[in-house]
Amino acid sequence: MAKPPRPNLSLPMVLEAAARVLGREGCDGLTMRAVAAELGVQAPALYWYVKDKQALELALYDHLMSDLVFAPQGADWREDVRCMAQNLRRHFLSRRDVARLLPAGFFFAPRSMTLLDVALGVLLDAGLSPRDAGYAFVTAFAFVVNWSLGEAQVRERPPGQLPGLDVDAKAMIASGAFPNFAAASASFTEPGDLDEQFLFGLNALIAGFEQLIPTG
Repeated sequence: MAKPPRPNLSLPMVLEAAARVLGREGCDGLTMRAVAAELGVQAPALYWYVKDKQALELALYDHLMSDLVFAPQGADWREDVRCMAQNLRRHFLSRRDVARLLPAGFFFAPRSMTLLDVALGVLLDAGLSPRDAGYAFVTAFAFVVNWSLGEAQVRERPPGQLPGLDVDAKAMIASGAFPNFAAASASFTEPGDLDEQFLFGLNALIAGFEQLIPTG
């Protein structure tokens, strides 16, 4: 199908419109038609700027990451990793569904690659091998992405509707049938706040990365 005449748009205009749709409708409502309607054009007009919806999502993800900056201080690589992970988590939580735009597997996008390069530099300077630094980044990034997706869902729940144990579950614990869970049940029924839980997982990852650094 031939493209329609090129509209008086630009890729930044398309991405800003897509960002508005994403913020209003979420990832499920982000369609070529919805973005076109936001711009007052027909959907085929967008194909001058993005080849398909997947390309739109990747370009939009990179666009929404443009104001995130990793600024390692260099005094302690572990603290730099913590700061980068916390900043990434806050960034994901500040923009609706941005983490859901991520494609599976490796992808190249200029702004995102800048962040990746900085993070890899911290891990390499810490003493990890290139292979281990790459794996460490993928592991930490996946943790932050999946944590942020889950945290966003928790934060969307109305007050008083947080998950917990019902009467039957509590009776099962009291029965003694699950002694190990009973011993650790406070972690599930009275967990610390989300910041505390996130930091626990992040510190566990950092401790594991540290074991990969050759001694001496």
